Order: sequence, then C-alpha cells, then structure tokens
Amino acid sequence: MNENGSGAPLAPENKVRRDPRRGLHPLHEAAMRIAELGAKPRSKTKDLVGMLLTHGARAWRSTQPDVSIHLHVTAPSSRRPVRLRIK
Repeated sequence: MNENGSGAPLAPENKVRRDPRRGLHPLHEAAMRIAELGAKPRSKTKDLVGMLLTHGARAWRSTQPDVSIHLHVTAPSSRRPVRLRIK
C-alpha cells in the first residue's frame, strides 16, 4: 500500500483501449496506412476517392493567380527585416 494512497489500484481494470494510431504524426499515419499496419485497414476505394479529391483541390489551387503581400515593418536599419514569398 502506498503511504499517500487509499490502497486502491492505480489503474482501473475496465480501462478503455484507444486506437494505437491516434495522436500520431500525420506522416507516420500515412506510412502506416500504406503499409496496412493498423488494426483495421481502410478500404482501398475510400483511399482512392480521398486521393482524387485531394489531387483535384491541389490542381485547382495551382491554377489560381499569384498574390502579392505588402508587409510594412519598421526596423532601425534601412534593410528590409522581413521578406515573404508564398507559392
């Protein structure tokens, strides 16, 4: 028995198990999906549809015109302290 506790077990016996992939880095999740190492591999049709939707959205964004951003920042020197280029 722990001197600070009541003698009850530290972990409940009916603990809810979580998906081991939950909370992983997105790149690691993608690698696990490709390798099908998860508990339930996803449907290949669902993966294909998701890939096509992502590709369509990415293709649409690439056809949009370039945007200029003017950012005014004061600095003690005459040099530009910040330069942004977003593509």
